[in-house]
Amino acid sequence: MIFKYFKNVFVLSILLLGVVSSYSQKREITYEAQVMSQFSDKGTMPFWLVSNKYGIIPNENSGVVNLRIYSDSHVNKQGLKFNYGTSIIGSQGGESEVFIDELYASAIWNGVSVDLGMQHRDVQFDGLSVTNNDLLYSGNARMYPELKFQLKDFISVPFTNNLLWVKGSFSNGIMLDDRYVDKTNVHHKNAFLRIGKKEGLSFTIGLDHYVQWGGTSPKWGDLGGFDSFVDAVLVREGKVLVDKNGNISITESYNKSGNHIGQNMFEFSYSTSKIESVLSFKNMYEDKSGDFKHINKVKDWNMSFFLKFKESKLISSFIYEYYYTKDQGGYSIRPNHPIEPVIGFDRYFSNGVFQSGWTNHQRIIGLPLFTSSLNDGMVSGITNNAIVAHHFGITGVVGKFKYKTLLTFSENYGQALLVNDGKGNQEENYSKSYTYPDGLAQQSYLMEVIFPRWKAVPFEVLASIAIDRGKYLDNNIGFQIKLVKKGILTGKRY
Repeated sequence: MIFKYFKNVFVLSILLLGVVSSYSQKREITYEAQVMSQFSDKGTMPFWLVSNKYGIIPNENSGVVNLRIYSDSHVNKQGLKFNYGTSIIGSQGGESEVFIDELYASAIWNGVSVDLGMQHRDVQFDGLSVTNNDLLYSGNARMYPELKFQLKDFISVPFTNNLLWVKGSFSNGIMLDDRYVDKTNVHHKNAFLRIGKKEGLSFTIGLDHYVQWGGTSPKWGDLGGFDSFVDAVLVREGKVLVDKNGNISITESYNKSGNHIGQNMFEFSYSTSKIESVLSFKNMYEDKSGDFKHINKVKDWNMSFFLKFKESKLISSFIYEYYYTKDQGGYSIRPNHPIEPVIGFDRYFSNGVFQSGWTNHQRIIGLPLFTSSLNDGMVSGITNNAIVAHHFGITGVVGKFKYKTLLTFSENYGQALLVNDGKGNQEENYSKSYTYPDGLAQQSYLMEVIFPRWKAVPFEVLASIAIDRGKYLDNNIGFQIKLVKKGILTGKRY
């Protein structure tokens, strides 16, 4: 029922916004066509040729065509802005595939935006970050359709002399891939508060929360309904689940309803006419580990330092990032507590009820250094979510050539495992044991070059080389050639 309603709203809203936009005083429709070919000596792609590409690059040697059509933003007489767009992917690799990458319509008024569909998020840190400055939604997987209400940019709080700014969003979406819980819903909300003006020093604090809920489980049946949505939004405790044979699960009844993941963000920014710098800290949590009374136990975090030289060419921007997820929310056993017998042991992006976890179309939605496992073409769990990583990225210009280079060092520990005291009892400190106790070292490298435009060539040419070396991924080297053509499909409309 929820899926049918969402689909109808989606179609009707796109039609409505398309009609309304035709009455705007002027409208440009822009197109972008990309043709990509990627190949490697192993026949499968290195990490940085497929990661953070919104799932459009197959893992095999392949050719991909991406056609994108989108409108610019114009204001009508009522002060409303309208945007819409779509992009379609065709790929030929291990198998042929055609799918919709983006399909969206937006209306914006006084800084408040209503967005419907699938639209790529804005690129952060010049595309240098492992996670696009978001541990939970990096752009590594295909988008799912959603209805979102948001303050798209920071807006000034009245009577604060532009010293206090706020931003936030509230949305619900639905996953349409082949997954364990069919038609899983995703609720998302966040809120950010910034202190300081746009120029100079500012401090931002933010809360970000996702929860998978609803859908149809092959074991537990229908998990949806309005009550489940309210439980997800308000982060309530779940209910006892009962299957058709009378078997029960108390996992959700003593935890939270649905699969909750979240991050807290603390960010310092300093900006002048010459430089932009950002120092950010984020911590990750799942389910009850995110409760404020347990938040002091969360030790998994990400630190990023980004520096942009607005007038520099050889080095235009630089990033360093550190990721640590071995703690998994800590671990404490309270066997005599009827509501909270276990806190921690979060197994990030995994869930016992929503077994396909925080993935979409077989790709990790958040931190792409995590790895999922497949069973008959369906994600059945996350096999590598305990990692320590250092990442570097640089962009710049050499002569007339633009470049971007990424270098990622990671130690991969697999999953955190429970250990016992030799008498059959579980120890409280599970972190002594992992799938790979000593860690598997891995290095992944990318160099991308954008060639200068030649008058005889009507498109932009990009070339990339990516290399994997280490003990976790196969040693591999891969190449990509991309041709890009942009233009105006239609001009002014009256």
